[in-house]
Amino acid sequence: MPTLIKKIDTLTSHGNVEGRRTVLTILEAGLKAADPYSRARRLIAAEGCKLIIGVKDMQASTSEGKPITEPLIFDLSKVKNIYVVGGGKAAQRQAKAIEDVLGDLITEGQVNAKKGEQVQLSKIGVTLAGHPLPDEDSVKGSKKILEILRKARKDDIVFFSESGGSSSLMALPAPGLTIEDVKEVTRKLYFECGASMWDTNVVRWNLAILRGREKRYVGEATLIVFSCDERPPGIRVNLRSIQGHGSYQDAINILKKYDLWDQVPQRVREHLLKADPEYETLRPEELIGRPHYHFRVIGPEHMLEAAKREAERLRVNTTVIVSSLSDIEARAAGETLAYMAQEVETYGRPLKTPCVLICGGELLVKVGDKRGLGGRNQEFVLATAPRIAKSKNIVIASADSDGTDGPTDAAGGIVDGYTWERAEREGLDISSELDDHNSYGVLSKLNDLVFTGAQGTNVQDLRLIYIGGRTKVVFSALPEYLRTLIPKVNDA
Repeated sequence: MPTLIKKIDTLTSHGNVEGRRTVLTILEAGLKAADPYSRARRLIAAEGCKLIIGVKDMQASTSEGKPITEPLIFDLSKVKNIYVVGGGKAAQRQAKAIEDVLGDLITEGQVNAKKGEQVQLSKIGVTLAGHPLPDEDSVKGSKKILEILRKARKDDIVFFSESGGSSSLMALPAPGLTIEDVKEVTRKLYFECGASMWDTNVVRWNLAILRGREKRYVGEATLIVFSCDERPPGIRVNLRSIQGHGSYQDAINILKKYDLWDQVPQRVREHLLKADPEYETLRPEELIGRPHYHFRVIGPEHMLEAAKREAERLRVNTTVIVSSLSDIEARAAGETLAYMAQEVETYGRPLKTPCVLICGGELLVKVGDKRGLGGRNQEFVLATAPRIAKSKNIVIASADSDGTDGPTDAAGGIVDGYTWERAEREGLDISSELDDHNSYGVLSKLNDLVFTGAQGTNVQDLRLIYIGGRTKVVFSALPEYLRTLIPKVNDA
């Protein structure tokens, strides 16, 4: 049976073998559930001359935020053109669902996906672009998207497939700015200063003319948005000191907050101070009465709940402790959750062992002037290693749902109570490597990197804190491919 996680035999060849294969089984189930294709496919149907969009168990709303309670039905004989555009890490998978249903009914299309993905579309054009730093391909593909959007007229339908990552993949600089300007601002904010993705995106939105403004360009055409949402329902963005909702002034305030106002290119400062209303982010009043509809295809809760169900199937006590642990340093989060694991191991609270604590969200890594290689998931797990050293029960894993953690080819990593000792035997100083943000190098030498390849989705990260105990995990419930990889250790 094919697995999403690669080289499971290597990952379970050392350390806490029993705990590792339990954790990897749960991790695999969660990550597989993050694929938006099947849910997007359920949303759309073509029956004779009818195009039907929507199902009752998926959240949908109008341009004014009013809930949609019944499927939308369009008479295809009255539709002149159907366009499919979009961008983001999940854009291609959602567009694939649309293409598989509509096929030759699609007039034209273009989506921007992340480099590393395989092109899956035939009727809809695909440009593989840069992320987390945008590149010239981001610009090239975005120009094609904008061209299609501007063709749309009253009797047309435009499908817009969006997800996290689109601010980079659809970066089309405003007049007077270059893609290098956008890259430099992103590098300083997100990587050097450790700004949250929200803060970073507010600035990037105000340097570009496409992302966040696509609704402005479709005129009177019907717009159908398929969205892969990074945030669980009801979770608020941490606005910190930001008072607005993405204005030019908000962008200026963010750059000043991180002491970057005088460091960014002069063209960037001039653009933000000019505050040209032609390129500002959309105002709510612009959308009143427009035939725009938003469908929330998938979110982090689907990944987290799938992981929880798999743990329960293995008869492991489980709970989602936080669905979106975001915008804090990965190292600090790792140390904190390692202490929680010790609490469970020592006192059996808040859950009895064997158990797994599940959390999602996106952490931060403030790189500064360090030049180590890693990502937030790798740094998170490595930071737990000193705190759980010598434990025979604790295993911790973390992976990015999109399959690439930071600027690396790994999705994340896995550690256990034996990791610290194994690192010492290899001559690795985990503390100093963490100071250099070189988690990839350490985990690579220990064969503890988790690889999945690009997954075509983006519902943030999946973190698992597993604490074994005297109660035996029911390994007969494990998938066959895991049961046959390693000898059973229950009776060891």
